Amino acid sequence: MVDRLNSMPLNRAAASQDAVMSCAEMLVSECRRAGVPIPASAVLPELAPQGFGAMIAVLGHDLRNAADESDLTAGLNALVTLRRALP
Repeated sequence: MVDRLNSMPLNRAAASQDAVMSCAEMLVSECRRAGVPIPASAVLPELAPQGFGAMIAVLGHDLRNAADESDLTAGLNALVTLRRALP
């Protein structure tokens, strides 16, 4: 997923901003549920398309490290939904 975001033409990545942010919000929610200490007041950064892959990579890494394998379903579903939404 990260490789796909990083290799997309910028105009196509920019067109996917809503899907990327939706996935990122779900990953943040799942990270919090898994015990990652993300403050309730924290908000996702507004990134240029060049940063989408890195943001998803960091959030996915945090979730994978915090959750046991049975708790990864919602995060994986968010990534699948994002992949299907990409042009």
